[in-house]
Amino acid sequence: MDPQSQKKIDDIMIETNEKVSAIVNEIRDIRFSKMDEDKKQVKCDKLREEFEKVMIEEEKKIEKVMEKFP
Repeated sequence: MDPQSQKKIDDIMIETNEKVSAIVNEIRDIRFSKMDEDKKQVKCDKLREEFEKVMIEEEKKIEKVMEKFP
């Protein structure tokens, strides 16, 4: 793999890590809050969906970079 592609993948991973970290921190804040348990569950479920979207997005971006390498 060429250095430029490696850099693109590294950038994708860094961006994904930042997004995932933000989601995890938000879930942690919700879990330790005094919010009603039902509300916690709803908010955490939405954040889990967002987490999944971020991971799928990362996979697609990396696949696009990797298409250049059979």
